[in-house]
Amino acid sequence: MRYEVVESAGEWIVRHRGVEVARFERQGAALEEVARRLRGSPVEDESASLAMRFEPRRA
Repeated sequence: MRYEVVESAGEWIVRHRGVEVARFERQGAALEEVARRLRGSPVEDESASLAMRFEPRRA
């Protein structure tokens, strides 16, 4: 089970298997959504992972 949280245009997008499953204004809300999804799914023979991607900071 792999999730990505991607920062894009000031929003946080949650993706699972490359598909957007949720969008939030706050990073914490996006991470809470991933945690909720992981808790609600059986992870018996599949490991869970989370990747985060941030927008480059402009000077």
